Order: sequence, then structure tokens, then C-alpha cells
Amino acid sequence: MSMFSFDEQSGYVSLCEHPRDAGFPTTSSQLIELLEQSPYANYEYIDANIGKLFIPSSQYQNQSLVVAKAVDAHLEVKVDAKNMVVEASLTTARGGKIVSMDMAQEVLAEAGVIKGISLRALDTFLGQQFKQPPGAHYTAIVAHGRMPKEGTDAKFVRLCSTAQDRVLSPQATSGGKVDMRNLGAIITVKPGTPLMQRVPATPGEDGFTVFGDVMPAKPGKDLPLEPFEGTRIDPNNSDMLIADAKGVPVALPRGMRVDDVLCFHHVDVSTGHVEFDGSVIISGDVKDGMRVKATGDITVLGFVESATIESKSEVTVMLGAVGRKRENVENFTCNITASRTISVGYAQYCHIKTEQDLFIERQALHCDLSARRLIRVGKANNPRGKIIGGNILDAMRIETGELGAPSGTKTRVFIAQYWHDLRQKQQQINDFEKLLATKAAALQQARKKANKIPDPAQRAHYIKKITASEQQIKIKTANTKKKKHLVKIKIARLLATSRLKVNELMHPGVELKIAQESKQFSRIYPPNMVRFFEGKITQSF
Repeated sequence: MSMFSFDEQSGYVSLCEHPRDAGFPTTSSQLIELLEQSPYANYEYIDANIGKLFIPSSQYQNQSLVVAKAVDAHLEVKVDAKNMVVEASLTTARGGKIVSMDMAQEVLAEAGVIKGISLRALDTFLGQQFKQPPGAHYTAIVAHGRMPKEGTDAKFVRLCSTAQDRVLSPQATSGGKVDMRNLGAIITVKPGTPLMQRVPATPGEDGFTVFGDVMPAKPGKDLPLEPFEGTRIDPNNSDMLIADAKGVPVALPRGMRVDDVLCFHHVDVSTGHVEFDGSVIISGDVKDGMRVKATGDITVLGFVESATIESKSEVTVMLGAVGRKRENVENFTCNITASRTISVGYAQYCHIKTEQDLFIERQALHCDLSARRLIRVGKANNPRGKIIGGNILDAMRIETGELGAPSGTKTRVFIAQYWHDLRQKQQQINDFEKLLATKAAALQQARKKANKIPDPAQRAHYIKKITASEQQIKIKTANTKKKKHLVKIKIARLLATSRLKVNELMHPGVELKIAQESKQFSRIYPPNMVRFFEGKITQSF
């Protein structure tokens, strides 16, 4: 026969007989041990009553024999200040009833939460009651509001190529020769040609709070098409812009215009500096001290003489570019820069820089050259041009006929200098990886300490926080490994593809640097290729 009785209506567990009358247990410790071995082990003990049972008293018959009680699970919900997130907190039952789905939904409804409830998240949250120890406390997000989705602004889609898109190249004649002054057709449009289409703005999607309040979306800006000179709105489609004249299309923020290419015979003091939002063709020369700046292609059929050429597209100088050294400084009076390809007949005392490829048809004499990809001196397929003196500041591949001069003129060549940026990035990733490892070790120590906490609820609380932190560290570590692998691949590809190819002669006085490795050449070499292989600069013939 059990020494405990349970009242289902009140939820109390009582001793059937006072310990003094029964003669057992004799101490509160023995009573608690008996409770722990009984079906009521998970109930909440009433320590005050248990203690009084073992205090000597002549009125012990009047003492309460209630020693434990069943406590139902308790659910609370908390809404954030913006009414967008609902966090549920649950304390698991100690012998009492668990929180059901219906009960949880009633608690949410009493709190005013009517929208954004995730039944799946709520079910998972309530299911933890069967895994957590009695009296444990845990939390989870069970409802989300939705932020309004802003509408997109009207978009303007270009339907034709512009002056910035064309690639000029000399045209072949019937005899197989190349006419260097015939650059091919300029991109033009005829009246009625579709130029740009407008995609109307969208209204967006309203959001809501967990209380059901509507959060209005901000609609996109519904901007109209703007016809400029030489264009008009299509009478059959108000969202279409068409050409109204023959000419070269130029893209603008919310429309286009059709105009002629800006053409000059020469650029000198009589014309002044040229700055043009489009393409420029100069049939003659660009004179000393002048500046030509354009967003489109710049084509010079003559010479560039100690001038500055800047293009956000391509630059073509048919004959050549010639500058001189400035007194007491290292830079030159002739500067050519472009975002895309630069093509020059020959160059002397020039600073030439491009974000893509640099082509010099004949020779580069005492120049500073820089290209992100290829520098080729000479005609395609088997270049036989000359690079004499100066500096090649950066490139991945260099192809030329001769490098240096018989007199030993110092010629510096730097290849794959982007390697330094990649190595710096690699070092940053390694440092971050070490930091994550340190944090992971600290969390392991914290977990060992948490496991020694005697209070189950407090122990579970700390272990949960540590587990969440460990999960974040694990995600960051995986992402860091991916980045590290990608940088490693980029470095390997850069070193594998970077090379110097000399098709005729390499003269003494050449200083070469590939990535971080350097080498000087003090004699004449026949046709050869220099590249980075197995951690050092190697030469093959």
C-alpha cells in the first residue's frame, strides 16, 4: 500500500499518515527520497510542509500532510516593441497538464495575436515539452508580422546598341589588305527604330503586424519616358520610345537621344579641351597639352602628342602616342586611360593604363604600361613588336617580339601583381578562422562548466544558449572555409595563367617579377616563355 495519496481535483500529494504515527520516515531527507522513488517524483515538492513534519511538536496532528503538488505547464507570449515578432515562453509541467495546441492558440488570442502565426513552429515548440525535463523553461518565435514590400520604380530597358557599345576596327579591302582609315560603320538608327521601353512601377505589397494592423506598402516611383532630341513616344505604345531621326543613339537616365558622333579634324588650342558624353572621332592629331575625355569610344586617326586621353569605353590611336619625361619627376606628358581595350600604333614616353587589354602594333619605348589582362606588342597570333625600357606595371600575360635593348636598357616587368591583394585577403581569412577556433574552444569550456550547474532549469538555459552560439560558429566556419578555398583557387589560376612570351629576343637588363618572385636577366635569350611553376620563375625555350 502506498504511503502517498493524490487528490486529482486539487492536485495535491499527501502522506496517508503522519511520520510520527507511522514511525517512518524519520527525516525530511528520507521523505524526499521516497517521493523521488514514487510516481510523484516530477511533482513540485512543498519544502515548508515537509520540514514542519519533523519538527517536534505536541500539536503535530494539526500539521498539513501535503508534501507535493502537481503543477501544469505554463505558457506566456511576449510581443516585441514593433508588434512584428511574438516570442513564446513555456515552463514544462511538473506532474500537471501539458499545453495543447488549442490552449496555445487561446493564449495567443488573449494577447491579441491574430496574424502571422506559424502553426508548424508552434507545433514544434509545444512538442519540446516531451523532451525537456520537468520545470524546464524554454522560448521560441512562433509568429511573425510581415514588413511591407516596397514597389519597384519604373524601369527603362534599352532596346538598341549605343555609341558606347560599338567596337571600332579597321576594315579589310578586296585585296586582303587593311584600310587603317576605314573603321567600319558607326552604329546608327533610322526613324521608327525602338530605342527604349518603359516597365511601369509596381504598387508593392502591404505588410501587417501580429495584431493584424495593416502596414501600407510604398509604391514605386512611376517615372515617365523622356523623349530627347531626335526621339519621340511611339503613338501606339506610350511605354515605348522610338527614333525620330537618323543618327547615333545615346542612352540617358530615363530616355535616349539621337545625335551625330562628335567629330574633330584636330584637337588643339583652337578647339580647346574636349569633354563629351558619347563617342569622339578625331581625324587628325591631338596636340600638346590638350585633353580629350569621353564616356564612349575615342578614336584618333593621327597622333596623340603629349596629351591626355580618358575614356570609359575604348581608345584607338591609329598612328601613335608620343610624350616626353617631365623635368625632375618620373611621370610623362602623355597619358592614356580607358575602362576597356586600348589600341595604339606605337608609344613613346607614355603612361597607358586599361582595365582590360592593351594592344600596341609596333613598339613601346620607355613607357609605363598597365593592363588587367593582356599586353600585346605586335600584331596578333605571333607578335613581333618591341618593348624597350620603361615599366610594365601589371598584367597577367605579356606577348612581344623583343624585350629590352642590346645596350642593356633597364626594362622592368611586373606580372600577376593582383596576387598581393589575394594573399592579403587570404591572410585576413586565416586570421578570422583562428578567431572562430578560439571562440569554439571557449564555448566548449563554457559547456563543461554549464554541465556542472546543479539547477536543471538553469543548466538547460545555459546549455541552450551555448548550443545556439556553437551553431553560429559552425555556420561561419563553413562559410570561411568556402571563401578560403575560392581564394586559393583564384591564386592558383592567376599563377598558372600568368606568363611572359618573347617571340624573338630577350636582351640583358630585364628585371622580371611574377607575384612575389623576382629574377634578373643579364644576357641575350632566344625565343622563350617565362612563367611561374612550382613556386619559382621558370624559363622554357
